This record gives sequence, C-alpha cells and structure tokens, in this order.
Amino acid sequence: MDVIDVTLAERGQIVIPKEARDELGLKPGAKLQIRVVDGQLLIQKKVALDLSRWVGKALDDGLTTNEALTELRGRPVPWQDENVKA
Repeated sequence: MDVIDVTLAERGQIVIPKEARDELGLKPGAKLQIRVVDGQLLIQKKVALDLSRWVGKALDDGLTTNEALTELRGRPVPWQDENVKA
C-alpha cells in the first residue's frame, strides 16, 4: 500500500483509509494498539484469539485447513483457493 496522507481532527481523531482497513480486515469496533517507537506512531490490529473451540480437539468437524485458518484469523487466508481442499 502506498503512503496516504491523513489529517488530524480537532479532537485528535484520524480516519484510517478504506484501503488500509480492507487490507487489515478492520471492521467497526476493531481493537487497535498504538505506540510511539523512535518518533513514529505505530498502529497495529489487536488480535485476540479465542482458541477454546480448538483446545483438545482435532480438526474433525469437516473444516479444511484453510477454513480453520480463516475462522481463527477472522479473514480469508491470502493463498486460499476455493477449489482446493487442504
């Protein structure tokens, strides 16, 4: 993704461009982490995995590997091909 200029609003708010939201799979209500490192503002998607569905279970529920990864990540895996069962 190319660099996109944004404007800081009066109350300190910024809008994350749609292209960036789409690339990160951000939806309304998504949790983000912000920190300053070496004078740069870093914003990261906060990922909280709920592994309770997977703990102690084999992938024996009919999901393909790609489907399981998609469910865990909250968005499709980049290499996912609908025609290939993994």
